[in-house]
Amino acid sequence: MESFHWWSEEQKNLAVEVEGFVDKIMPWAEEAWWKREIARDIYDEIAQRGYFGVAIPKAYGGMGLGATGASIAIEAISELPGIHYFFGTAMMGGLHQIMEFGSEEQKKIFLSRMAKGELGVISITEPFVGTDASAIETTAKRDGDKYIISGKKRFNTGVGVAHRYMLYARTSDDPGQVARYQHLTGFIVEKGMPGFSVEKVNEVLGYETTTNGCLNLDEVPVPIGNRIGKEGEGWRVMTAGLNFERTLIAASLLGMFRTAIGALVGYGKRRIQFGRPTIDFVNNQFKIADLITKFKLSRLITYYAAYLFDSGQDPSIEASICKVFNSDMFMEAMVDAIQVMGGDGVTKFYPLERLFREAKTNQIAGGTSEAIKLVIYRMGLRQMANDLQWPHRVIHPELGVPVSVGEKPAKQSQIDEEKLLKVLAEDYKVNPGLYMSWEDIKDLFDVEDKKLDELLTSLEQKNWVKLYRKKKGIELVKATYEGLKKANPPQYYQWFPPWIKKEYVF
Repeated sequence: MESFHWWSEEQKNLAVEVEGFVDKIMPWAEEAWWKREIARDIYDEIAQRGYFGVAIPKAYGGMGLGATGASIAIEAISELPGIHYFFGTAMMGGLHQIMEFGSEEQKKIFLSRMAKGELGVISITEPFVGTDASAIETTAKRDGDKYIISGKKRFNTGVGVAHRYMLYARTSDDPGQVARYQHLTGFIVEKGMPGFSVEKVNEVLGYETTTNGCLNLDEVPVPIGNRIGKEGEGWRVMTAGLNFERTLIAASLLGMFRTAIGALVGYGKRRIQFGRPTIDFVNNQFKIADLITKFKLSRLITYYAAYLFDSGQDPSIEASICKVFNSDMFMEAMVDAIQVMGGDGVTKFYPLERLFREAKTNQIAGGTSEAIKLVIYRMGLRQMANDLQWPHRVIHPELGVPVSVGEKPAKQSQIDEEKLLKVLAEDYKVNPGLYMSWEDIKDLFDVEDKKLDELLTSLEQKNWVKLYRKKKGIELVKATYEGLKKANPPQYYQWFPPWIKKEYVF
């Protein structure tokens, strides 16, 4: 495993150590995969080496190597068929949530158990609630020093085998709290609590040795000490946990990616067709080059997201990007890799067939690529707001074409319908296919919001402008053809490049 220069010596040593461990354990893991057995002996070995606690501070029994250490460990362990799912969910199922929102007492109790290898589950999805996680229907009602939780959870990886379930439930139906995302609360529900049971075990694409299924909660009493964060803080707890989860999923794909490239190169060197190894065909070399490119870029964004975690910065966008990018690139890579290997690529005797199925599942697990792209879009626009400012453009007095200007003109202190229509007509010359935003107009006039809306509405009634409204009111404006005619004579809007002859213009 290639290290990055910003890794600590402990993290670099971990990479070497865990890779050696994977080489040693590989025969056991492959045997368990073929037998469809949950390899408890391997998880015990992982626990003895302390890898479950790689991201947990040393004060609570862990290695203290942060999100970077967790990513290093899961990248290596994901080379073992089927093993990394339980390993990953053990960390995803509450580690970051407790680190950020848990009390000192909760950290001492739960983190120490995690560091020793206690398996955990992240439990969000419900039968009627998937991507829209804020619509969770499972309820938690306060009853003295405990909560009574009722509902169902679906698609829980590690169900039945794990002891700890990081679960979210609705604690309020108040419209105001729902609107502010203060209606959910996070809990750790534990195996053996009365009324807590496995309802169904799914057969999931790529999960040969990993349980996944549905949970039923029938008035389960959960101590208040198992509540993570304050009541109503569940959405914040959940999103913080999802950032960590998505980074680890992205890291897990790296090990599988490397496995695929290694299998493809090794196979191509040994497969003779038309008198030479198939790796010598340039089209195959191009595909392998693409795989290496996608792998390298995937590693870079993943460990940058982990670095942001460990340096105390907000990793929200980067965690989402690495999850989407890695899962999509890995899916594309597996399609190409199998095509290069040919018939052997679709047999279970080589790893590509398994990796292809796991690639598809990972485009859905931890949030679909489409849902996460919406997160990237919304948060990206907010984070990059200063970089994405629409430039103010004017018509160049000599060239007659639109050019950007560094500073916006001073606001006009006087405004009336005529001046407003002139501005809209000028915007037509600059951006003939676009509306002008309400904010654009506010940047040009020193006018109260109500007064501007009244003027625009009046112009609309005269059919001189067209308005685009949303719930908050007027958002976009453009002059109609009648409005343009009212503002200026037709010649005002004309422009022709110098090479156009006069006879071409009529």
